[in-house]
Formats: sequence, structure tokens, C-alpha cells
Amino acid sequence: MNLEQSSQHQLIDIVRRAGQQVVMPNFRQLNHGDVAVKTSVSDLVTIADQASEDFISAEIKKYFPDWAIVGEEAVAADPNTTDLISSAKTCVIIDPIDGTWNFAHGIADFGIILAVVVEGTTRFGLLYDPVNDDWIYANQGEGAFYQRTLMHEQGKAAIKDLEQAPLALQVSAEEDLSKLAGIMSIHSYTGAKKQDFALKATKFARINNLPSCPAYRQLSQGHFHFSLTYKMMPWDHAAGVLIYTEAGGVCRTLQGEEYSPSMLDGEMLTAQSEQQWQALAKHFRS
Repeated sequence: MNLEQSSQHQLIDIVRRAGQQVVMPNFRQLNHGDVAVKTSVSDLVTIADQASEDFISAEIKKYFPDWAIVGEEAVAADPNTTDLISSAKTCVIIDPIDGTWNFAHGIADFGIILAVVVEGTTRFGLLYDPVNDDWIYANQGEGAFYQRTLMHEQGKAAIKDLEQAPLALQVSAEEDLSKLAGIMSIHSYTGAKKQDFALKATKFARINNLPSCPAYRQLSQGHFHFSLTYKMMPWDHAAGVLIYTEAGGVCRTLQGEEYSPSMLDGEMLTAQSEQQWQALAKHFRS
């Protein structure tokens, strides 16, 4: 069963407040000591990441006390936290700042991701852009929608008071691979695979590297045609896969497995249609 609209609005409100009250006051205001390296120089964490996760988690516990919570920073402290995704009846997955490297370097391509998983299936997904205070969301089986805000509404207006209705999203496929614009992080691969994928990327018209929140937003709006992601963290994909699928896209691992939010390994290949997905999978597997 999907969430009631009141619950959806409560979650969106929590994420909006985290973005406007916690994340944005730290954007381009961080000092050297506010940023730390996690696993590599490209994997960073800031004081805003932890503060955002703490804020969202506390608010969810207040309004939804029976729900389990899996946040990226909580998992960094205790990897077994991911077990809650499959064991809890209802679990909220949070990426408090997706695209921390960008955020830490003052680049405005980042966001907050939230997904609600009920008995192992993602039922609600939210991709929030705190810079522009707008969001893309989906409920399972109900389509994907983009909620825009006018300048005077940003950071102020309640959801019920917004002047523009949500815009329904529906992707249409471009089948000529040479015309495709894709999202890939070639430098995240190593050795022969890095060289192989770099060569394969020349097949397409354009390749960009984006964090998951901006990537799934761009894909769902049809601005990019496909993406290939080298890792499978639930806070990166649970919401985005639901949203892109509801917009008409196809999301599977490169080896053809159907996605589950409890997956921790694999590469995610997204495409605008089944035909396009098959052609891309053949190209990257060869």
C-alpha cells in the first residue's frame, strides 16, 4: 500500500526544512576543518551531511516512530544498518547530501534523497534540490512528477500553497546510440575496465558525470538518455529507480537483474526503453 498524501507531504516538508535550515546555510560556507575524507579523496563527508541526517532522522522519528531509518552516515558508522531495508516493515532510506564532493567544492549539483521501502519494495521516492527548492517524486504505480516553485515561494510556501501543479514526467526513447547523452563516472573504474569503458563512451554524443540525485532528476526529465553507475548503494538508487521507472524508464543491473533496494553490489544501467536498454547492455558487455 502506498503512503497517504498527508504522509508524503510530511516527508517532503521534513526534507525541505533540512535543505533550507541545515544544508543551504553551510553551502559555500565550509571551513577546511568542516570537510573530511571517508574512503578516498573523491569520497567526502562534511558537517552538513551529518547535521542533515540527524535533522531528518529526528523528524521522522517524531512523526513516524514505528519506521526504521537507514541513513548513509549511519551506515558508515555501522554497515549492518542496511539489514533494516529488508527486515523492517517500513524503512526510510536517506542520503542527507548526495553529491558531497560537489557541495564541499561549492558546485550546485547536489541534493537530498529519501525513499520509503515497505516490506522490501520502494513505495515512495523523493529527489530534492535545496538550491532551487524543487523536487521530483513518485509513488509506486502512480507516475512521476516534478514540483516546481516560483521565486517568491522558495523556502517559504507550504506545499498546499504552491501556485503550480506538479508536472507529470514521461520519457521517450532515442534509439540511435550515437545520438545519446549519458551519465557515467569513467574515473571510478580501474585498470583495463576503465580503459575499456572510456573507449566505449566515445560511441555516444555526450557523457557527463553527475551524482545520483541530479542524475535521476535529469534522466526523469529526459535531458539525458541513459546512465551507468559503478556502485549500488541503496541511498543512491532506491528513490531514483522508482521515479525513473514511473516516468517510463528501464532500470536493471548491467547483468540484467531486477533492482531491489536491498542490493549492495552491481552496476546500474538505466535507459529510456527496453530496446535501448538491450542495445546499451550489449555495447557495455562486449
